[in-house]
Amino acid sequence: MGEKVHYTTVAIIAGHDPAKLPDQAVEHGAENVIMIRGRNLASYSTDLYTRAISDQIGSRKPDIMLVGATYQGRELAARIAARLRTGLTANAVSLDIDTQGSLVSGVPGYGSKVVAQVACIKNKPQMSTVRPGVFSKQEFPGTNGKIEIVDSDIPDSLDRVRTVSRDVRKTSDIGKAGTVVIGGIGVENSFPMVKEFARKAGAEVGVSRPIADKGLAPRDSQIGSTGYSLKAKVAVVIGVSGAEHFVTGIAGCKTVISVNTDKNAKIFDYSDYCVVADASKILQLLNQGGSK
Repeated sequence: MGEKVHYTTVAIIAGHDPAKLPDQAVEHGAENVIMIRGRNLASYSTDLYTRAISDQIGSRKPDIMLVGATYQGRELAARIAARLRTGLTANAVSLDIDTQGSLVSGVPGYGSKVVAQVACIKNKPQMSTVRPGVFSKQEFPGTNGKIEIVDSDIPDSLDRVRTVSRDVRKTSDIGKAGTVVIGGIGVENSFPMVKEFARKAGAEVGVSRPIADKGLAPRDSQIGSTGYSLKAKVAVVIGVSGAEHFVTGIAGCKTVISVNTDKNAKIFDYSDYCVVADASKILQLLNQGGSK
């Protein structure tokens, strides 16, 4: 790729009460922080956040804009890109700058066997969403950064979505977990045993997309191309077939142990240890302490 270049790193935060977020952004490498403040930004709204952030991007004209590939981040980035009439690369697992000064994003495919290098060559900002868990968090203690507060004047009338209820719960960052137990559709009827095993093992619980689709687990525990990428020391994968969109999420794990009734399951191609067995029976034995 190209020679090393230096861009000023600016973090954009939107909300009502900034609390410690601007300072935390500086501690993790932001040279400047733009805090867009407004009472109607206290809760995430696609319409209001798109307008607030697009206005700042439009006036400041940055070369590159990166957004976390979370569920809200994907939605927000797509709206901003459409509003600014620029391109957007999705779910990047690597970033670089080529000799022409273009952002090059690595996008995995075929179960991470291929990583396409996608360059933004026309409009700006050059945009990419970056998959959670791919990059390690860097810390720069003692760094001084400029924090700018911008008061939003966006009217409530632009918000076309009304919140009728809110469910607030404590979550953990599964992308940072050292040990993860992942349940798939093969243990749909015995998923409580998966959670019990994870509890006993001191592990976080992850799921494949079908389990999240059925509402058996929250979306923030979903692993794969549309969820989290793991860097766990140990991942125990139970009842997952091994579809390409799933295995991209475990490619960074040090040790993968898989349990499946099908000896030809694709998941075994990505596993260090393979167990051909009835997952429910294995879980029952594990939860009993392996006494039988």
